[in-house]
Amino acid sequence: MLSTLCAVVAMAAKPNMIFILADDLGYNEMGFMNGTRGLVTPHLDSLAHDGVIFKNYYVQPICSPTRSAFMTGRYTVRLGTQSNVIYWDTPWGISLDEKFIPQYLKEEGYDTAMFGKWHLGMFREDYMPAKRGFDYYEGYLQGCQSAYTHVSSCCSANTPDHDNNYTCIADTWQFIGYDWFNQTAPLPSANHTNSAYLIRDRAVGFIQDHYESENPFFLYLPFQNIHSPYTCDPKYRNMFSNTTLTGEEQTIWGYIAELDDAVGHVLDALNEAPSSVSQNTVIFFSSDNGAPPVDGVSHTVGSNPGWGQRNFPFRGHKSEIWEGGTRVAGFVHSPLLPKEVRGTVSHEHYHITDWLPTIVSLSGGRLPPNIDGHDIWTSVSQGTKSPRTEHLYNINPLCHAGQAGSPKAGLRIGDMKVLTYCYSINGIDNATFTGPVSAPEGTKDIDPEFYKGPVLYNLTADPSETTNLAHDSEYKQVLDNLLKRLELFANQSVIPMQWEPPFQGDDYFCSDCPKHPPMHSADDAWTFWL
Repeated sequence: MLSTLCAVVAMAAKPNMIFILADDLGYNEMGFMNGTRGLVTPHLDSLAHDGVIFKNYYVQPICSPTRSAFMTGRYTVRLGTQSNVIYWDTPWGISLDEKFIPQYLKEEGYDTAMFGKWHLGMFREDYMPAKRGFDYYEGYLQGCQSAYTHVSSCCSANTPDHDNNYTCIADTWQFIGYDWFNQTAPLPSANHTNSAYLIRDRAVGFIQDHYESENPFFLYLPFQNIHSPYTCDPKYRNMFSNTTLTGEEQTIWGYIAELDDAVGHVLDALNEAPSSVSQNTVIFFSSDNGAPPVDGVSHTVGSNPGWGQRNFPFRGHKSEIWEGGTRVAGFVHSPLLPKEVRGTVSHEHYHITDWLPTIVSLSGGRLPPNIDGHDIWTSVSQGTKSPRTEHLYNINPLCHAGQAGSPKAGLRIGDMKVLTYCYSINGIDNATFTGPVSAPEGTKDIDPEFYKGPVLYNLTADPSETTNLAHDSEYKQVLDNLLKRLELFANQSVIPMQWEPPFQGDDYFCSDCPKHPPMHSADDAWTFWL
């Protein structure tokens, strides 16, 4: 009781907040989630074990959707990111009518900084991070890049370690341009420096600049690690050279260790700060989606593909709304947490949309009425029940398109989860009705249960989603209730963004805007064009 009271007193000063977002990190790829694999993540493990670890925490199945839900506190069906990530040349971004986390915090006197990956739109300058609430920004704007040369591409690396001079082969890719920016201008001096080191050093400098500042700060660190192209400084890969891991696995594990070491430097800067800073900071950690399958990691382990270990014990992977694509590692660490909850594991139900209301509430700000997230600070800091009773995995109404793959719609209420192969929404993609769509006979690479209609799982009893309960009479009412709720969200959905005109329906304000012209040279920056 006394420690809880002390924590409340300490919170009288607006807390500093650091949000660390890993990229494509699986549920089973941190030491604090599974200490038996041999992963080397001592700094993140220390934070997690002295904080609250989440075991029932969800994000979206791919990148832009998760980041948009995080920044707005709203489900992707309300934003247009329910089907795809934002592509290099697409004239689209999260609507300027949407208010982002740093914009709320600026109103509360915060200094705000972001170093790392954006991927929320940049076709016009006013969609870039420095124009959406961040005082300081350095990083890359697209979904992936070469870690040292910062070429805006998702090409495979030349070597296991990703050499310093690597660029994509120009003849095979039309999205080649330099992608490392300071505020809104390209920063050529970053070339040949690893993105993890750039993010690390800018974060350290930002914290040091606030040792004597009277303003609280919000620091957002969306790392490249561990998105493809798989790469790391050779010294991290060499940590695993004498193991039985495949070459690709050694690189991925080294990539994870590189992330952890960068976080360690950030923590050193924080720990060296005056106690008014170090003891008044909240650190959040999350992945943006589950891990994807990877060549060289998809070897067989028993009867299972090797990549399955990355999201173990869950089914599925990145781009899917099976648990393996959406349930990820996460934690909160802070000296402001009462001693009773430090070092605990929470199985409460949390979602990426919950961070906006939680962060804004911690800042003393006022919450908007139109968000899907919940303020979970009381639940986390007191070990009480989550205010969340349900979450929408997704509704992608594009049955034959979109990176958000099948199953394309899903909802969880309590223990129960419904999934549908696809979900038609009247008026979108030429659909004439709203409701679940079964898998057509002969569909490749699909669970045959989807031929029969929606599927239903009890996630508490069956977290690996192996037993479909949809045709069990005992669960008929449960299934009906879930489908009714899913229909409600479908009826509230906006048209999803796509990569070709009109991009988001004929009424989209930039439906006839030109796409970014193809580029084949890393000498020119891939920047806004309208």
